[in-house]
Amino acid sequence: MMKKVFMVISLLALVFTLVACSGSQENANKAINEAAKNAKQENTEANKDASDSSLEDIKAKGKIVLGTSADFPPLEWVSYKDGGESYKGLDIEIAKAIADSLGVKLEIKNMAFEGLITSLNAGDVDMIIAGMEASDERKKEVDFSAPYYSGGQSLVVRAEDKDKFKTLDDLKGHKIGTQLNTVQQTFAEEKFGSDVQGYDLNNVLIEQLKNKSVDALFLSELPAKEFVYLNKDLAFIEDIGAPKEKGFSVAIKKGNQTLLDEVTKIVSELKDSGKVDTWLDENIELSHQEVEEGNK
Repeated sequence: MMKKVFMVISLLALVFTLVACSGSQENANKAINEAAKNAKQENTEANKDASDSSLEDIKAKGKIVLGTSADFPPLEWVSYKDGGESYKGLDIEIAKAIADSLGVKLEIKNMAFEGLITSLNAGDVDMIIAGMEASDERKKEVDFSAPYYSGGQSLVVRAEDKDKFKTLDDLKGHKIGTQLNTVQQTFAEEKFGSDVQGYDLNNVLIEQLKNKSVDALFLSELPAKEFVYLNKDLAFIEDIGAPKEKGFSVAIKKGNQTLLDEVTKIVSELKDSGKVDTWLDENIELSHQEVEEGNK
């Protein structure tokens, strides 16, 4: 704060110097206006820094609350192995690492994907990690950390139809399912309009495809592959012509800059160290193991 005050004083001193040394009133006025503008900006930033205690608040309460939608393997899912119930997935590992780095406990709130941003802005959760892409529309509502994974968008169809859909044009006139409030829904509606049907949970999407209420599903590449592995009567089609994802990131409420900065630092370190890739491979394997054990 003292540093910022010193900068403001220095700017004002510069103004008086310019006025004294310049015979031009116009130049002096320009200098005064510029100094006032810079002083206002410095004051705003100082107040912002002073008022943002989001990181300290997390540490003070001793926990950080994660909002996620645990129907998105291998990123997050509910495991019932050994008769218990626990959350598994890459995003869960990242959340645990963030909590450990901050020295606090992790609390997980599982909900429908479409309600996550509302819950974040209401203060019900402190961060979202749910395979959420940092889209331009979402950036208007929340802030995002550096991305930790980026993949493609894929199509899931019934195995009997795997040779029927090869391009986006092949989908015209067919019912397409997406999860509500996803980038896949936005893309599909822009491309196919009223033929798109949104559902709150991915598990519901899969059932709608299997019972032929929809003909195809637009999904993120990672969960698309996992759902096909889980359901042998479905097929995965890649390179359908859909745009690449911009990357999955941690969402933080706007104004919580100190928390965002710390989370970005942690996520970047996890990605650069190779831990994200390792956790992804481990959770793909774990997901497959649970399927095989469930089939025995």
